[in-house]
Amino acid sequence: MQTNVRTAPDRAAITLRPGQVDVLERPVPQPQDGEVLVAVACVSVCGTDAHIWAGDYPSAPPPLVQGHEIAGWVDGRLVAVDPARACGRCHACRVGRSNACVSSSVLGVHADGGLREHIVVPSGRIHPVDGLPPATAALIEPASIALQAVARSRAERGAHALVLGCGPIGLLAIGALAERGVRVAGVDRSGARARRAERFGASAMWVADADDPRRRAEILDWADGEGPSVVIEATGAPAALATAIDLVCSAGTVVAVGISTAEARLPMSVLPYKELDLLGSRNSMDRFPEAAAFIARNRGLAEELITHRFPLERTQEAFALVHAGDAGAGKVVIDVVPS
Repeated sequence: MQTNVRTAPDRAAITLRPGQVDVLERPVPQPQDGEVLVAVACVSVCGTDAHIWAGDYPSAPPPLVQGHEIAGWVDGRLVAVDPARACGRCHACRVGRSNACVSSSVLGVHADGGLREHIVVPSGRIHPVDGLPPATAALIEPASIALQAVARSRAERGAHALVLGCGPIGLLAIGALAERGVRVAGVDRSGARARRAERFGASAMWVADADDPRRRAEILDWADGEGPSVVIEATGAPAALATAIDLVCSAGTVVAVGISTAEARLPMSVLPYKELDLLGSRNSMDRFPEAAAFIARNRGLAEELITHRFPLERTQEAFALVHAGDAGAGKVVIDVVPS
């Protein structure tokens, strides 16, 4: 399937070296059979983008067009783009978990992504979106990541779940858990982020490190003295994973969705003694339709996440803001082609 064929030059924000993005002209890519040309509208920025820009993400070396949280237009219809491609051959793919494909390729990470005016993607990786503006539709991809982590947790109605880290993924996970009828709480060092957790459905929140002895006691007390049965680690900080394992109740589940290349130190005895399920969560497994519906139901909250918007020419500034970890920054969106 070929569509939207164009020949005029494209503008692309290219990370040329660590810490440097320039907007340059590039030929418009041409779709082949089974592909579509997407006119990119908006790209939202996540922590991975900031790490790639800073040069501390070895699997995504420059030069690279970043951006994997993408909304755009195909034949006049708004779509969200699933940026991940799987090989279809490895063990993960064969058992139906292609989101964990050993050879997964993600737009904006392993191949040029959405921070350009047009991209070519397989027709099966676009998902029509109705009733949302492009900037909000760009949040469907991170919502799919949060929903995957929540699904991995197997949290049931009435259970206690704790989310460590109230950035966008953590907040979206809190919202998804609350919709399930789970009693959910959030922890973050930032008061601004922790306060957002209440808006997303958290029944309790703490502004502190969760391993602070006083906070630890309060969290255990909140969870009926035993500790939460589910902890989702959404910071990527190695120490937070150890904290999650400490806080979760016996026979509980810890889901690690935050990413870091640093090593985490864990006491080996706690896993068998507490008989924990320690799970990772990567990408999302065909959850884009579910994520689109989730964002549509929670449009107001999703749009509250967007605190900064930049034109394509200021991509460098957008990446720097996210990399600085500004506590007041929620989701940063880049308007590739202003609406």
